[in-house]
Amino acid sequence: MGYEFDGEYFYIGGRANPKTRKYLNVLAGNNRVALAIDDLVTTDPWRPRGIKIHGTAEIVEHTGRLGKSMYLRITPVKSWSWGLGQSV
Repeated sequence: MGYEFDGEYFYIGGRANPKTRKYLNVLAGNNRVALAIDDLVTTDPWRPRGIKIHGTAEIVEHTGRLGKSMYLRITPVKSWSWGLGQSV
């Protein structure tokens, strides 16, 4: 799985995307989704950062960094973030 953001939408894709629970839920008509992306800036000192997005999703054909295939396109409605903009 991987993601990309074009400034308006998040695209979620991957080789097994059509078999994921999120994809199957959207396919069944439940388009309300949550997405969390996080990582560690550094471990000494411990500095996590991330973003959580609530939004709506649809299945679209898209050519992205993972190639041309069916992706989940997420339209963000609300987001929260932590640790962004901190210097190391």
